[in-house]
Formats: sequence, structure tokens, C-alpha cells
Amino acid sequence: MLALNLRPAIGSVSPILDDIQRSLNLSDSAVSVLTTLPVLCLGIFAAATPAISRRLGTAGALVVGFVALIAGILLRLDTSVWAMFLGTALAGAGLALGNVLMPAVVRSTFPDRVRLYTGISTAILSAGAALSAGIAVPLNDAMGSWSGSLALWTIPAVVGLAVWLPLARRAPRPQPSAAAKSAEPAQDKGSLLGDAMAWQVTGYLALRALVYFTALGWLPTVLSDLGHYSNSASGGLLSLAMVVSVPGALFAPVLAGKRGTGPVITAISVIGAVSLIGLLAAPGAAALWVTLLGITLGAGHAMALTLIAVRSPNPEVTARLSGMVQTIGYLVGGIVGPLLLGVLHGATKGWTVSLILLAAFTLPELVLGLMSSRKRFVRPRTRTTQVQSTPTVAPQPALLDD
Repeated sequence: MLALNLRPAIGSVSPILDDIQRSLNLSDSAVSVLTTLPVLCLGIFAAATPAISRRLGTAGALVVGFVALIAGILLRLDTSVWAMFLGTALAGAGLALGNVLMPAVVRSTFPDRVRLYTGISTAILSAGAALSAGIAVPLNDAMGSWSGSLALWTIPAVVGLAVWLPLARRAPRPQPSAAAKSAEPAQDKGSLLGDAMAWQVTGYLALRALVYFTALGWLPTVLSDLGHYSNSASGGLLSLAMVVSVPGALFAPVLAGKRGTGPVITAISVIGAVSLIGLLAAPGAAALWVTLLGITLGAGHAMALTLIAVRSPNPEVTARLSGMVQTIGYLVGGIVGPLLLGVLHGATKGWTVSLILLAAFTLPELVLGLMSSRKRFVRPRTRTTQVQSTPTVAPQPALLDD
């Protein structure tokens, strides 16, 4: 239920954005802010999530997230500009809590099957994105109201809240901060900002987010311009990318556990680059290139979340690493990427430079992914931490081996 609710509140908006713009009389710049706002909230509130989790516990923080998500969805029932923006921000805050804590939930609940359940949860997340995008227009047409179409997603959010409330009540109460700090293992204290592995995982997710959100925002326009596809056909191809991302997300972490993380990350980068160049070179075969791109979108996101879990020694550090990775990753990849490609498209009056640059980003993505595949844990650093010339490799439990 957690994974299922992490995309529909956002994914259900873009297919009916034209109706929302006309109804609220929004300018193009206001629409740009509205579409960027959820990603901005994902990044900003991700930074605060580990502190909320330490204070309320993981389950308690997720309850807060579900409440914010439900409030945000319901607020958009008031078909006014302020309600749309405030509701979107509230929903984004709730989604940020769930995004950050999902790897920690998997790490603590399924410690012996981290890869499998990361794949399952990411596949469900991708399925929620595909479903919400796919039925948004039919719901809008059936209800005669975009607010009614968006409000449907209150139902799974309420079910999710009902599931997590008893878990929060049964969970042990977090220790007072002083006691918690004294009980925390010495190697888990300090900041992750000084750890190279933490930055490598962050860089990998940032570049994956760059491709994901750029594809989500620009793919229909690219297809329409390059292949002269109609709006409905371009939207259908975007839905295809979201659908095939589900098996990609499900099987990539499992395959990495059997064949090694490095080969899977290499395949994601290479296939992703081929699909982007293919769109440029042979737009008539867009269905093939979009299918390959969609598989890499799901697989790459699942591998980024897997790296967060398997490079952390315990669930507490997992939540902190997830907060760092998703704050920086979403702010850099989710905002800079789509903005940069849009500016390049406007400056060059075409997609050649933009798509070549996007394909070129797969090279540093590959390097960071391979560096993140090394078998060691992130190590929080304090000011008194002695930096050794040769990093100490933390003992790796068998379940985390590649």
C-alpha cells in the first residue's frame, strides 16, 4: 500500500493538465510551476524525513505522510488556484516521506530478501504511475470533472493509512534524543556528506532521476516533433513506457543478486543510450525505442533504491542515506534535467542536441553505478573521524553480496 500510493497523486495530473489549465485560467508559466512543484517538494521534504522518522518512528512518520497525502488530494476538490497549488505541495510532502522511508521499510522488514522486495515495491510503484496516467482521461470524461478524477486516489491513500495506523501503534516508542544518541553505535554517528560511497549512490540516483523526469515531461512532445505522432499516439507511447517499466523494476534487483550489480547497471546504461539515439535516428520505430527506454526507467530506479538499502549497515542509516540521496537526486535530476533539455530545445529549435546530451549522461551514470557496486557500507563521518589513505572495507553480510 505504501508503494502503490507513491505516484498516483502526481501521475494523475499530467494527462488532464490542459483541462486544469483552462478551468483555472492558468498561464503557461503557472503550469510550469505546478508541474515542477511535486518534484521540488519531493526533494525539500526528503531532507527532513530522517529527523521526523527518528522522532516518531518509521511507521509514525509514514502515518504523517499518508495524512498529508490525503489532505492534499482532498484540498484539490476545491477547484481554485490556491487549493490546487497548496494541495499539490501537501501531497508532495506526504510522498517525500514515503519515498525516503520505503528503502528503510524493506531493509528492516525483509533483511534477508532486500533485492527481491525492493524489486516488488518498485514494480508496484511503477504500476501505480502507469495506472494513474492511463485512467486519468477516462475518469475525467466519465465524471465530467478533473477534480473528481484526481479525488479517486483518496481511496488507496485512506486504505494505506488504515494499514499503517495499527503498525504505528504497535511499534516501540522512539527513545528520547539523548538516550537515542548514547545508544546509537559509534560507527553510525556523524554525517554521510563526507562519505564517498554516499555521494556515488546519490549521483547515480540523480542521473537516473534526470532521465526519468525528462522522459516523463518531454517524451510526448519529442515523439510528436520527431515522428509526427498525434497527441493521442504520443500519450499512448508514454503509457507504454510506464507499463514496461514495471517488469524492469521487478526483475533488475533480482537479476543483480544472481548475476552481479555491475552487469545489470551496465546493461541499463547501454540500453538507455541506445534507445535515446534510436529515437533520434529512426523515429519510425518509436515503439521499440520507447519500450527499451521504459524498461531502463523502471530498472534504473529499482537499482538506485537497491543501492540505498544494500550499502547501509542498518535501517536507521538506510533512512539517512535515502534522505540524502533523494533530496539531492530529485532536486538536481528532477528539476535541472527537464529544464535544461527544454532550454536546449528552444535554443536549437530541435531535439538533436538534447537527446545526444541525454544519451551522453549515461556515461557518468555508468561510472557512478559501477563505483556504487563495490561491496562496502557507507560510513557516517564525524569531525574526529580519522581519514585513512586506504578506506576500511566494512564486513559485508552474505545477504548483501553481489
